[in-house]
Amino acid sequence: MVKKRKFVETKSLKSPPVEVVIRDLTTHPLCLHGPTLLFSSEKGKYYSCSLCRNKKDCTLRIEEEDWKKESVKKLNEKYYNLIPKIDKATLWSNFNEVKTQHSSNRAYCNTCQELYILSQSKKHLKDHRVITPLSDEQLTHPSSWLPALNDDSVEAQYLFTKKSVSTVLGILKNNKIRNILCIGTPSIHEAAQSSQDFDSILLDFDKRHAQFNPPKKFLWYNMFNNYLFNGNTDENVLKNFIKKSREGGICVVMDPPFGGRVEPLVLALREMSDLYRKIFEKSEVETIPVIWAFPYFSEPYITNMMPEIKMHDYQVEYENHKKFHNKSKGGRKFGSPVRFFTNLPLFTIDMSNDKNYKLCDKCKYWVSVSNNHCNKCKECTSKNGMTYKHCNICKRCVKPTFFHCQECGRCCQQKGHECNVVVQSQSCYNCQEKGHKQSDCPQLQGRNKKKKRIQA
Repeated sequence: MVKKRKFVETKSLKSPPVEVVIRDLTTHPLCLHGPTLLFSSEKGKYYSCSLCRNKKDCTLRIEEEDWKKESVKKLNEKYYNLIPKIDKATLWSNFNEVKTQHSSNRAYCNTCQELYILSQSKKHLKDHRVITPLSDEQLTHPSSWLPALNDDSVEAQYLFTKKSVSTVLGILKNNKIRNILCIGTPSIHEAAQSSQDFDSILLDFDKRHAQFNPPKKFLWYNMFNNYLFNGNTDENVLKNFIKKSREGGICVVMDPPFGGRVEPLVLALREMSDLYRKIFEKSEVETIPVIWAFPYFSEPYITNMMPEIKMHDYQVEYENHKKFHNKSKGGRKFGSPVRFFTNLPLFTIDMSNDKNYKLCDKCKYWVSVSNNHCNKCKECTSKNGMTYKHCNICKRCVKPTFFHCQECGRCCQQKGHECNVVVQSQSCYNCQEKGHKQSDCPQLQGRNKKKKRIQA
């Protein structure tokens, strides 16, 4: 999926900022990946693919003004028939036929992305990358051996380690949740299907998984526009799964591409929550339970749009990414930058069996051993694995590498610091306008003064 796991903490000042305008996507133009997103840049607003950031992968781009023209809308109608679908029933029938064979007669051609019986097919040539034999265990856990997709502009896959999978299932068990909507998390789905304690359904853009799952256990899905490629058929499967979870509870476990925008992901969660509330007859403000793996530096964006979601200090590790694996020689000095964002109680994330974590007796939940509780901030303040320090002038904790610049009036990264330079590509988390931070937002100034008067 979109630029997955390309780790960038700061944006280049050379790149003009691009915002995502969140609207009803059903009114948007279509591309081969479903409804497009509306982007806003200095040059104007335009519709473009929700999934691909590289023009060579999806060339569709329509200016907002052009979309008002009937001729453009009529031309775009062709995509209603061009958007691909998959015959899951036929694929599942093929899986069961392959499964009857001895492991030595089972094969998967990675070149053709096809599961087949070795003795019955001659179309896979010598230069094709064929994987054989395939055991029963491999057939039920394809993510453990399927070659990871690695095109950063479309799909690049990294999978949770067994430890991270176990942590997720432990959180769900502590919350007495047994039904899981696995969005982009095939390893969680496979572990859940192998356990009597859980039931799950996999929603993923990687359609290879359709070959290894029953039709009602896999939905071909784009999380950046909440789009189900097989339409009403899969929509009914999703609704029925949620309905059946009345007893046992339900949770979304999602692992989006890190290069993807937060806005469409939040929109997808909101739409999923709407369906959840409608089926369960919940209150209008209740969000579906979620465990969302994402980099720690996305916290302000996520919590600004969904304040009910909190970041936990657990460092999520990935099997096939050395920088996101704490035991790897090439790993980051302060561990994986990926955290769990969740609206489940943080104290249900039990890390008592991991020496890298400690229970904060004031916060009442587990944090990294390097994360110290600040009595002034009244919380464990570290975000990135370092031990943060408190700035009495800024009245908040900052990275230990920061210093308080008297001229700028704020704490800054000491290396390469230039006074009074405003990063124009970053916007206020409150009003989304550029040129100031949330602490200086004009919209909040009146509220802050009112609070001070009340306190006085």
